[in-house]
Amino acid sequence: MKYLNLIIRVGLGLMLLLFGFNKFFWFLQDFDFSGYPQAEYLFTALRYSDATDVGKGYLMGLVGLTEVVVGLLLVIRKWVPLALVMLVPISINIVLFHAFLNLPNIGPAILVALLNGYLMYKHWDAYKPMFS
Repeated sequence: MKYLNLIIRVGLGLMLLLFGFNKFFWFLQDFDFSGYPQAEYLFTALRYSDATDVGKGYLMGLVGLTEVVVGLLLVIRKWVPLALVMLVPISINIVLFHAFLNLPNIGPAILVALLNGYLMYKHWDAYKPMFS
């Protein structure tokens, strides 16, 4: 079980590093938004400052930076409970984006949310003081 937790933590960290750096350098192909114009419009508006391919928006950079920081913290096993809490709003927004606007591509979003939830469960002792 110890190795499974290690694989999940490092795997999630590497996935976040990959997708986080992608928000700066855009080396991965974007999801296919064919037939989902609202998803394409929102994604373009978040990536750039508006719905056109001009300018650079700040939000994707902020999300990318957060994903890189969380990914690094998970990979080097530093402040893991804090990293997992930082990932919660990103996980929720990724799942909701795909649930409401682009359901066929929801798989990676659910994977990130489930792995985040599982690791939070494994570190639950760190969160108990927040709920007492």
